[in-house]
Amino acid sequence: MKSTRRSEPRRKHRLTRLGFHFLFVSSFAVLGGALRGFNLLLVLAGLLVGALIMQWRWSKRSVESVSVTRRLPTEAFAGKSFRIRYLLRNHSRWMPVWMMRVEDRIESVDKVDQAAAVCAAGVISPNQTVQPYCDCVVRRRGRYRFGPIQLMTTFPFSLFRSLEINDDFEPLHVFPELLTLRGDWRARLISRSGGMATTGQRSGPSEGDFFGLREWQTGDSPKWIHWRTTARIGEPIVRQFEQQRRFDVCILVDAFQDAPTTAGSTGWLSKDPRSKEHDPLDPDPSADVEMAISLAATIMVHLINSPSNRVVLAIAADESEAIIGSGSVVGKRRMLELLADVVPSALPSVHEAARRTLRIVGNTQDLIVISPRSMAEAKRSDPKLAEAIAPWTRRGSFRWLDVSNRELDRWVARDANYSKVADEDRTETGTGKPGFGRAPSTPSKSGSEVSA
Repeated sequence: MKSTRRSEPRRKHRLTRLGFHFLFVSSFAVLGGALRGFNLLLVLAGLLVGALIMQWRWSKRSVESVSVTRRLPTEAFAGKSFRIRYLLRNHSRWMPVWMMRVEDRIESVDKVDQAAAVCAAGVISPNQTVQPYCDCVVRRRGRYRFGPIQLMTTFPFSLFRSLEINDDFEPLHVFPELLTLRGDWRARLISRSGGMATTGQRSGPSEGDFFGLREWQTGDSPKWIHWRTTARIGEPIVRQFEQQRRFDVCILVDAFQDAPTTAGSTGWLSKDPRSKEHDPLDPDPSADVEMAISLAATIMVHLINSPSNRVVLAIAADESEAIIGSGSVVGKRRMLELLADVVPSALPSVHEAARRTLRIVGNTQDLIVISPRSMAEAKRSDPKLAEAIAPWTRRGSFRWLDVSNRELDRWVARDANYSKVADEDRTETGTGKPGFGRAPSTPSKSGSEVSA
């Protein structure tokens, strides 16, 4: 990901509240000493003014000596903590920098969700680089933008606040939340129940991966004999293999949402269950479509991790898209970015997504549609759907998975995903060194809320 950065940072130097108090006392001392001829007051005024000047020069030099670089993670999923690192480099040859605070603005591209990542470095020695970090949890999928980065210090007396603003902007895709699948989800994927054909095929060499040893049986190949064990026990022992199963499947996400209410981070309108206006008895219309997107992302991530699998992802939303991917990192990222950018629609064109899939790979793959509604409802709103999915239904290689009913419990271990309260989302900050946090009174990984 490329970042957009200004050539020169902006710097601001301001008196703090304590600095204004010092300035007032200094002015009073100068005025009193000049009018009354009290040398002691003039000496006190000189000390106070000297402290102000020293603070200004020190803090100004500190922010001018430090450069900052952001390092975003390669992957970030909603509801899962990810770490942002900041490289702080002190370019001064002689002067160390103390108590440098980093604040990085985070906002969604539609500017609905906003927050700040905050971390700090206690001391940066001359010509040294430190790496403070911030652990963030983002609740919603979508595109986010990081920047600008602010460096701030008030060391040593907190009389001046020196601030440097770096217009360093960088985008980040937050992928859909990954769910916990049940242990038998692969068996369900290849089962024929519900009219779905076998998606798994044997792949690799005929022997497959080594599984164990067993006694000789009629028909076993002589090349499978494990000679060392055979010689030790005096009976023929052969190697047993487990063949890997190759999945060739198309996942189509029906991003149907009926009634929008408030703007969400993905550019669509959705309710926030924590808002005061939210009625807990009123079902959230975005919950089912987000569950469908998360389930599709989870299955896709598990399948595409194996290079022998072939997965096609199709999206039926405001715009219909279909892409093909294998075990490559680029293909996986493209699919996750596509799911992160899905904008639900009241009239998704499921038939058009199915036709795009048919043009890419034909009907050789099995098709599984993950939807927040039943197939009957989808056919009523899209008369062309039955004709579009006919090539798969005739082969018996089609399944419609409605996440709004109890069929979802056969795939997802819901208790494992919903045992934590959403309000426990947090951001942890630290320097990576034990015993240091945002302030001396906080532990090494002190937390602050991030609601992006």
